[in-house]
Amino acid sequence: MHGRHRPVRVSRGIAAWCFAIALAVAGAAWAQAPAPGSSIATAIQLPGVQHETDGVSAGYGYIRAHFPGCKPGTQALLADKGRQYDSIQLSGAGCIEAVFFDITAWFGK
Repeated sequence: MHGRHRPVRVSRGIAAWCFAIALAVAGAAWAQAPAPGSSIATAIQLPGVQHETDGVSAGYGYIRAHFPGCKPGTQALLADKGRQYDSIQLSGAGCIEAVFFDITAWFGK
């Protein structure tokens, strides 16, 4: 039997193991991806807003649509690297601590 070995059926096991590792790595990366609006770096821009009054309404509308069950609280104006941001604290089960909006385009208009 020398030279005529029976094939080892490891390939399926290895493929399944590699697939499981790839899923775990991808899942970990996805779980660590910051949520839109969870920081200044991921601040939400509200398209079509041209004035502050429209922007405030659009921001609270965004919160209602994307964070159901979260209650808006304290609002703060922030500046970073020449840009203006609005931070709104959220409260409620499963809510992020605050949502950030990039308001540079319409701030003061």
